[in-house]
Amino acid sequence: MKVMIFSHESDLDGLYSAAIGLIRYPQAMTVFLGYGRENFEKMGNFVYSATHYSKERGLVIVADLGLNDDTIETCDQVFSDAVRNGWQIMWVDHHPWSQAAIDTVKKYGELVHDASGKKCAADLMHERLLPENDLAAKLASMAHTMDFFTKDQYLTPITEMIKYYQTLPDFYERMTELAHKSARGILWDADMQSDYVRYEKLRDEARVQVLAVTEVKETAGVKVAYVPTSQYLQSSLFSEEVFAVTGADLAMFYSGKGKVSIRRNNGRVSCRAVAANLPEGGGHDYAAGATFSSDPENRSAVVAELEAAVSKAVSQIL
Repeated sequence: MKVMIFSHESDLDGLYSAAIGLIRYPQAMTVFLGYGRENFEKMGNFVYSATHYSKERGLVIVADLGLNDDTIETCDQVFSDAVRNGWQIMWVDHHPWSQAAIDTVKKYGELVHDASGKKCAADLMHERLLPENDLAAKLASMAHTMDFFTKDQYLTPITEMIKYYQTLPDFYERMTELAHKSARGILWDADMQSDYVRYEKLRDEARVQVLAVTEVKETAGVKVAYVPTSQYLQSSLFSEEVFAVTGADLAMFYSGKGKVSIRRNNGRVSCRAVAANLPEGGGHDYAAGATFSSDPENRSAVVAELEAAVSKAVSQIL
């Protein structure tokens, strides 16, 4: 049986969700994606090619990618077509979904969804596909530790390696290799160590530069750090340093590509609520992401747009 696994490209949960899928289906093709209509259309192109140019039936697994309302129509078209051609659909995710998104996926396949904030996607992949597999359990446990910052076990710096590989032209090949290694229980090796040594120098230079231009402002009673982040900094990990230095309640990491990652230092405001007031926003209360409309080169305009999103989110809970 042919199997295609689509997983989130940016973090350990996405990587290990794909790896657990590969333990169960070693023949699977893996594709790593981000959010947004363009990425979901790319997924549709892969699915169309697989379901139209081969007589062999198969399974599509989507993991650690939430279905936002603005991509429902795209997925509706993709999956209805795949099912007509005899393929099965399984979507495994832990982000909050609208009822419309839930109903769309359930029309065509199996939805394994838990938005309780207590499980990550790798937890769900482990429970659904390989509940008795020790390696799958370990991968899920490590993804859970990273996703929820429980700090209950040592993790290799592989999350930072993912961030580094995103800056390289062969990112997708490297992510696929990492997923296959992880599925074999190889969590760190000499090649990763060599890459990490190169990355550390770039990361440390970026930390100094970014902190020097970070703005801290009081927005609707919430202390917010507006951080023009670097491609070499992993937002979740770097947020700990930002919070320690600034004492901010919330951090908004905005990039030169028009994306923003949102992290919080306490429960004063929901990251998801802030993201909901920006384009393509989604995520959890403790971590979320979105895009912004302002010119990334115009920092004042970007910060003003992000401030407005924070202010609106705070007003909605008062």
